[in-house]
Amino acid sequence: MKLSRLVPVLFCLAACSDSTQQGDQLKNMPAPELALIKRVEIADSVELVNDNPIKKGEALKYHKAAILKFVQDTLQGNVKQWLAVIETIKTRTLVNDDLDINVRLLIPRNNYLDEKVPEFNTIIFDAQIDSEDSVKNALKEMKDGDRVIVSGTFVRDVVNNIDFDNFIDLQEGFSSPAFKFNIQSITKRP
Repeated sequence: MKLSRLVPVLFCLAACSDSTQQGDQLKNMPAPELALIKRVEIADSVELVNDNPIKKGEALKYHKAAILKFVQDTLQGNVKQWLAVIETIKTRTLVNDDLDINVRLLIPRNNYLDEKVPEFNTIIFDAQIDSEDSVKNALKEMKDGDRVIVSGTFVRDVVNNIDFDNFIDLQEGFSSPAFKFNIQSITKRP
């Protein structure tokens, strides 16, 4: 076999093996996590099928309510052993020398995270960690970009609704919904 024919085959095999390592994100997700992703995908597709801004706005409002109902009723505000990626771990020192720790977790809606804009097409969990919490100790062994398994609860607002920021833009749809989140456990995945 000529080397010129073998090079493209080897290149393709190398690319496929690399995508397999990164591309198993959705394959191993729990069913409730995949169900939430599906609802967000449907909401995001509203932008594609509606060319009228009024219809688009009404549809996005409807899908936001449907996603919140799913999180509240079906998930009962809980997440158990979901797969995520740490986007950032940020700390700042408070007046009493305690640490204010904020973690942003990304749940990819497809098999790949865009390295330039990782939060694009993801579901975002924003969490604030208590400085005396056991989660803080687990986070000491983690860094930005680590793949993790997370359990916790969605934060509720003052009227007991799920605290949700949907980043709705009538031009871009429902791209990256963000939930405030309480992490109860977090472990690093291989």
